[in-house]
Amino acid sequence: MTWASLSAALASVTLTVATVAAAPLPVVATNSILGDLVRNVGGDAIDLLVLAGPGSDPHTFEPSPSDVRSVKTAKVFIENGLGLESWADKLARSSGTRARRVVATKGITVIEAACSAHDHGDHHHDADPHVWNDVAHAITMVNNIEKGLSAAAPEHAETFARNAAAYRKQLEDLDAWIVESVASLPENRRKLVTNHDVFRYFAQRYGFDILGDALGSVTTEAGDPSAARVAALVREIQASGVPVIFADFTSNPNLIQRIAKEAGVQVGPKLWIDSLGEPGSGGETYEAMMRHNVSAIVRALGDKAGS
Repeated sequence: MTWASLSAALASVTLTVATVAAAPLPVVATNSILGDLVRNVGGDAIDLLVLAGPGSDPHTFEPSPSDVRSVKTAKVFIENGLGLESWADKLARSSGTRARRVVATKGITVIEAACSAHDHGDHHHDADPHVWNDVAHAITMVNNIEKGLSAAAPEHAETFARNAAAYRKQLEDLDAWIVESVASLPENRRKLVTNHDVFRYFAQRYGFDILGDALGSVTTEAGDPSAARVAALVREIQASGVPVIFADFTSNPNLIQRIAKEAGVQVGPKLWIDSLGEPGSGGETYEAMMRHNVSAIVRALGDKAGS
């Protein structure tokens, strides 16, 4: 072999190694909110697929055959956990994936769902999976995502660390903005009724009371509530003096509209709860979603504060 051919061969090997080293990490995230957190940490160093995309309810999402194939070839599979994606375990098993599984909510102190009206005797409480409504928990999720990605691709660890640090600062600013925004709302108006039980972490962090929810469940998979439960919620709304209750973009609004009519209150602006919105919707990122929801809640409840 001549020096010229040897040099060419070495150059080819070097280029191949560099290309492999620089290849983005194949990552799957289970839902759009989680996907945005992952995207902010991974940046260009990952090739991200989000399963339950914008406008999709992760509680009721059904993976397609192409999703199964994508999970099989992924190197990292990131899920919320806490029962949000009841389909995640089955998907991972059926795909035969060897991906590193990362539960983004690891280490977060869980709030148990409230008892519904029919609960009695020996029963268990479901974990409330909607931890991201407390921005401090979203920061914990970012930390878990960074660790998981770095373990799977150490060659990109510095990039993940740099991206995560910048995003944490952005989330800290978001948290401070929410605290300031809520402070403008009188405490006796900080009362929430929503379609399903999603705002307990939000209420705990930012000083709201949860009066109840239409479905009586942390999941949209629950069936319609009994007439007795609806009547009890209507009485609670009327007694509290709350002027507005809230529907969301991904759930059927008929039940919450019926409850509002019976209680003699208004349905406020729709909220992004289990999913981000499409680009241009005003809820296309985690931060945009939180700013939309907080602004809508504070405005809707504050508009009636003097009545």
